[in-house]
Amino acid sequence: MCKAKANYVHTLLKKYFWEMTDDTSLSTGDRPVLPEEAADFLNEYAAALNVDMTHFHFNRYFPREGVPFLPNAVLPAFMRTEHHAPKPLTVAMLIASAEAGRWVD
Repeated sequence: MCKAKANYVHTLLKKYFWEMTDDTSLSTGDRPVLPEEAADFLNEYAAALNVDMTHFHFNRYFPREGVPFLPNAVLPAFMRTEHHAPKPLTVAMLIASAEAGRWVD
């Protein structure tokens, strides 16, 4: 494991959120982060660590909440609620992807 990249991931996480262990999930658990903050973090993470995020699917980890009082049938696709539980996006996944230079799920 490249200790420098792991340390940088932890530093970046602390800058945006709080100190997290490698098994902490950003998208699930007791303290999931807001999708907007996660998007900002991931943009800086990818740029700073040169991680190819081509195969990263944000909505897998942070499903769209949509418009709660309207049914999906009347909404355009980008506004529809996604009815699936978020997958855990862990610090360990971020570190592994930083070391690989591409998103690894």
